[in-house]
Amino acid sequence: MNTPKSPITTLIVIGIIAVFAIYTLIKRRKNLAALDTGEDMDALKQAVAQVLPGESGYKVVYAHWQRSESYGRRTTTYYYSYGIAFDAERMFIIPLKFEKDKILPQQPALITSENVGVLEVNETRKQDILSQVSVVLRNKNGESPVEFDVDVRNLKSDRFHHFNIRQQEECEAFSRFIGTLAQTVTAENGELREKMAHDAIESGKKSSRTLGILSIVFCWLFIAGLILSVIGLMAAPKPRETGKPVPGFILCCVGLALSLLIGGGGFVLMILS
Repeated sequence: MNTPKSPITTLIVIGIIAVFAIYTLIKRRKNLAALDTGEDMDALKQAVAQVLPGESGYKVVYAHWQRSESYGRRTTTYYYSYGIAFDAERMFIIPLKFEKDKILPQQPALITSENVGVLEVNETRKQDILSQVSVVLRNKNGESPVEFDVDVRNLKSDRFHHFNIRQQEECEAFSRFIGTLAQTVTAENGELREKMAHDAIESGKKSSRTLGILSIVFCWLFIAGLILSVIGLMAAPKPRETGKPVPGFILCCVGLALSLLIGGGGFVLMILS
């Protein structure tokens, strides 16, 4: 028998929810108001200047990135903050750490076309107004990726987001700069891109061959064979990329067909029995 909740318990729950909602609303309004003061942007510029003595004539934007790693049922998210200083031909990436409200800028990394092998840039626009620039950098070997997003609007939504910054003009300037730099990097590193594409195809051939063989071996388990074959097909180079189906692609197709055939046959037998 379910015991009815007392009116007092219900009122307490409603009160807690109401207090949390009011607190969240007040905090958001405070953060939005802070966008117009420019205090956090000024603090960021001062922090950047600490590690760039003797440099001048650069613009500053705030950038951030987050990635998640899963370990079984546990997922850990890592947050990264950067100050980006840039002029006409180069930029400095400055990792940021924090001690309460104090910004602790770390050693800057100089980025030019001379030490970048791959530079990928994606823009997000809403009604033709820039809202985000996403950047992926790789070295001359196509390795060691560095990723970050530059958002026009940033809010202190939680303890992992440290700034109330609106940077529309700065973001537009950064978009022009990084777009030009990306064109230069692409023009100077055509062979690297070809090598990366070739390596990706070779890696896909090997992994799809292994997964294709496993999908055939375990096709009688249906679900296992189905999953292995589908993953293998996703990893395998497509015929339009190689001119003809590679062995791994064919093996995965066979594993998929056998898994569906055996699974379908088992389902029919179960119905008829």
